[in-house]
Amino acid sequence: MVAIEIQKIGTNRYAPAGANAVCLYGIDGADGLTLAQLVSAVCIHRGANLEARATARMNKMTENNSYMDALASVCSQLAGTAMLSTTANIPDSYEMRKAARGCSIYTFLTVECGLAVSPQASSSSISYKERLAAIAQIKAAMDSANTTSQEDMIDLQSLINWRDVTYNASGSIVSRYGNSGMKMAENI
Repeated sequence: MVAIEIQKIGTNRYAPAGANAVCLYGIDGADGLTLAQLVSAVCIHRGANLEARATARMNKMTENNSYMDALASVCSQLAGTAMLSTTANIPDSYEMRKAARGCSIYTFLTVECGLAVSPQASSSSISYKERLAAIAQIKAAMDSANTTSQEDMIDLQSLINWRDVTYNASGSIVSRYGNSGMKMAENI
């Protein structure tokens, strides 16, 4: 089988009204291909691109979920008797971006999460009001992360739908051209 490399795909501005014509630039290995094979190659190229974008979106969602797990774990520590100077109980699934693993809850919240926790609260004692303020900030950060996760899920569903449409179009086009080729052969 011939390998086809498409360097650039663009739409033609001279396409009929309401239609998008596809222009291919820098095609290598397309000699001797039927129109169905060429169209299929374009669809597969686009489907692979959509698949890569969907995978990147899923990886981003995984990171976001582990971030929310880390926030939930720290929030449960604060809801108990933990002080901000206590070592943060962060799940292994969360990869620290800024703060080193084994940091205090205060360092995790301020350095890693960028939350504005009162510096006085990082001492050995924390007032009830400071504890509630820190928990409220964690909940706000979790709400923000949850909103991002929901938006990512919608984007992911859209990417997967487009990928499926692209692969289905590829199969349909190859089938149609194959059937028309058989009819032409019968007529001859």
